[in-house]
Amino acid sequence: MAAAFSPWFFGFLVMRFLSALATGGTMITSFVLVMEIVGTEWRTVLGILYQIPFNLGHLLLPVIGYYLRDWRHFQIAISAPSIFLVVYYWILPESPRWELAVGRKENAINTLQKAAKCNKMPTDKIATDVDFYLQTKDINKVEQSKGNILDLVRTPIIRMYTIAICFNWLVCGLCFFGVSQFIGQLGGNIFINVALSAVIQVPSTIFACWATKAWGRKKTLIVANILAGVSILLIGFVPSDPAWIKSTLSTIGMFGLALAFPTVYIYSGELFPTVLRNIGVGTSSMCARIGSMVAPFVASLATVQFWIPPVR
Repeated sequence: MAAAFSPWFFGFLVMRFLSALATGGTMITSFVLVMEIVGTEWRTVLGILYQIPFNLGHLLLPVIGYYLRDWRHFQIAISAPSIFLVVYYWILPESPRWELAVGRKENAINTLQKAAKCNKMPTDKIATDVDFYLQTKDINKVEQSKGNILDLVRTPIIRMYTIAICFNWLVCGLCFFGVSQFIGQLGGNIFINVALSAVIQVPSTIFACWATKAWGRKKTLIVANILAGVSILLIGFVPSDPAWIKSTLSTIGMFGLALAFPTVYIYSGELFPTVLRNIGVGTSSMCARIGSMVAPFVASLATVQFWIPPVR
């Protein structure tokens, strides 16, 4: 919110940088918490539906921008709701999986007992079940130490997972935000175009719930990337008139990307072990941020080659 009151441009950039720094960490941490705090039965569905608020937030942007044309008012409107997130400190529990993974057994038991009481479930066997879980998984010996970023490349299998997932996140970030930048170049009302690109993400995210179960994570991710990639590539070759052709291809591309993002979120959370999950997903997301940083320059490539999409 401080960015809205900055009297000079450099101060605005600093505030926006800090905002982006905090927002990226919030999204990843909240996703990992969702993955670790719910049971295996609902983990996939909730991990995907976790993206719906992001889609709705994207949809609200053109609505707010339409009515608040002054950038300072717009900045205040989109920043003010973040103040209410402070109450999360008191209402959100810590992940019991993480607490067990780092050796905080008593804290994990207390967290599980509070959850059981809220759901009106018995609590007398929780401590016994936790002890049995620790013995079965041998978590005291294998997972008690905290992981670090070097563990992502320490073993061949985890290293292969890290490279593959990070590359896919990079592509998703580049294409998603690249298409978002291109939407501003389409003919017609820019507010409607942005709203439509956001609306299509909601059914795509819901479709991901079915696809990841029916096809699996890997096939869903491959199909989503191919759909998005082909659509975006075709934008560079189709004529600009009529404009609806490129608009349709952009919408299809956004559908594919909105299908790929929740899938790669889930895939990343499942590939990395508990002590590396937050670090792994966070590092992968950082690669997506690198792609998003490159995306604003994609539109300027029209002066280089016409076939570099989306440029025409």
